[in-house]
Amino acid sequence: MNSQTVQLLVSIRHRDEILPALQGGCDILDLKEPFNGPLAMVSEEMLRMISEFISNHKVTVPLSMALGELVEWQEKSSSLFIPKEISYLKMGLSQTVGRKNWYADWLDLRTQVEDINSTTFQWIAVAYADWQQAHSVSPQEVLTAAISSQCTGLLIDTYSKRGQSLLDFLSLEQIGALIEQARAHKLTIALAGSIHHENLASLSDVSPDIIGIRSAACRGNLRTNKVEEEAVRSFRKQLDCQYALTESG
Repeated sequence: MNSQTVQLLVSIRHRDEILPALQGGCDILDLKEPFNGPLAMVSEEMLRMISEFISNHKVTVPLSMALGELVEWQEKSSSLFIPKEISYLKMGLSQTVGRKNWYADWLDLRTQVEDINSTTFQWIAVAYADWQQAHSVSPQEVLTAAISSQCTGLLIDTYSKRGQSLLDFLSLEQIGALIEQARAHKLTIALAGSIHHENLASLSDVSPDIIGIRSAACRGNLRTNKVEEEAVRSFRKQLDCQYALTESG
């Protein structure tokens, strides 16, 4: 997932959103269901439809997938179908504050998912910028866990999806410090959480590897609306322009 330029990840919830995201210029497709939470899974039926579409259309960009929250899986016993095209998996850690065994439970579930699917996935640890609202362990604790468990990357996102962006909860200095530590351990860095055009100039200062969007890719900037090619293309253009400005000094 590393690149010399900032990559654009677009979250989709339906197979009909795949082509608009790709044609708009996304580098990574991310599967999640925005109607059910910040990192909610799409349904198994939709996963199969997406998998079939990707196979038939020979989609070659990397795919990531949200698994929901760790605490949700502690009450589930059903097997989990993950399409073979998925490379990256991520899971939220809300409601883990004060839970002494959260790290062991997180590792156990990762092992179960890989055993069920007979596949080794690349895991992306998720740190919620608004971790107090999410009752999650802190971003620093998540980063420490990501390093010790050899995750591929770190995603800094928001739990609340009520219009506040990543920068409403963490300062650039705080984000930059997390990125510096993560980079020292060769983790890929993704930033998400109601990121829009006006946030790109500030975020370019901390040089993430990936910017993830959902609402900015949708009609009317509403994350529950459909992904539109023109919205993705507009964001892609602004992202590229901002990167060029940053590179030129």
